[in-house]
Amino acid sequence: MAREIQAAGGQALAFPGDLRLPAVARDAVAAAVAAHGGLQVLVNNAGIGGFANLADTTDEAWDDILATNLSSVFRLTRAALPSLTKAGGHVFMISSLAGSNPIAGMAAYCASKAALDQLAACLMLEVRHQGVKVTTIAPGSVDTSFGGAPRADASWMLRPEDVAGAVLDLLRTREGAHLSRVEMRPARPQKRV
Repeated sequence: MAREIQAAGGQALAFPGDLRLPAVARDAVAAAVAAHGGLQVLVNNAGIGGFANLADTTDEAWDDILATNLSSVFRLTRAALPSLTKAGGHVFMISSLAGSNPIAGMAAYCASKAALDQLAACLMLEVRHQGVKVTTIAPGSVDTSFGGAPRADASWMLRPEDVAGAVLDLLRTREGAHLSRVEMRPARPQKRV
């Protein structure tokens, strides 16, 4: 991605690391601030899931999902807040409709996204008077490699670029307006035969 941005004439910095490790979040933000002189936008998009009934969910799977989908977001956002507050920045939390819609066999994922939604709502109340916007984007099914298995027909799903487009659209919103939550669904559900 960084190479594509640079090839198009933009500036990009890649900072690979495991966001579940506390130092990685802090160091990634520090690298971005050092490279660009500050930070205006944070998009918390790292996420994993798994399919297992609660009784079959291992401690390791539970811990990995919560560490990636919630704890890493907390640490990354906390590290970014000083720069975002200076810049009047914008934090995006990429959540899921699963945060408010239970799905059998996905308790850990749904719980992580419900907790993320509450984290975002609390943060929004804490920082909005400091000029920082916090927006939760909750898409439905997005055509990604989520779950590891390719889908036979993903034509009905949202695309990753739909979610990215929503972020860009929200960044163009008038400074005095703040959309704190956006839910996304495919425009035309696939007709079943």
